[in-house]
Amino acid sequence: MKGIIYIAGSFGAIRKGGCSRGKELIDNDPHFWTSPPTWGICRNDLRRKAEPDDVVFYVLPVKAKHPQSIFGYITIKEMISHLEAWHRPDLRSKRIGNKNPNGNIIVSGSGAYNRYDAGAHLHMFDRVKPFYAVGDPKRSRILSAKEIERLSSGFIRILSIVMGGAGKRPIDFISRCGSIIDEQQVNQLLKWVDG
Repeated sequence: MKGIIYIAGSFGAIRKGGCSRGKELIDNDPHFWTSPPTWGICRNDLRRKAEPDDVVFYVLPVKAKHPQSIFGYITIKEMISHLEAWHRPDLRSKRIGNKNPNGNIIVSGSGAYNRYDAGAHLHMFDRVKPFYAVGDPKRSRILSAKEIERLSSGFIRILSIVMGGAGKRPIDFISRCGSIIDEQQVNQLLKWVDG
């Protein structure tokens, strides 16, 4: 088991219906809005390294409405392709369509690019479609705005303890490319988030 931590640059704010970005669109990746939680589009470079039992921590960007901190995590139950995901009845709500929040399965039933993505990820479609992470609902969660606010004051301190080194901003500890962390680091972060 290992962990992945990265700054999810497109998230703007946590709200009751989900994460908003831009004109009240609710961000769809990671997708916590229906169960099980999934991660299917963003950071395909990190997702291709992910395996079952890995824990992925998502950090709000500096420009978010809330203080920059972890806003959720997913414990991966299985890795499948987007086409496999599209055909699974339990993931039907994750299909991209004309809805808000949208899904994060980027293919159509034939495996072609889903037209409802409106070209947003067409440039990386071939890199995205092989890797779709399905989370364990019992070992994954998104935090509330209040939880993020409460944890944010200690975020730099815990990053310093877990990641080592010094810095004043999350980016000083978490590479722009994201960071792979070991089991001990994962457990320290989980204890901090859930404690």
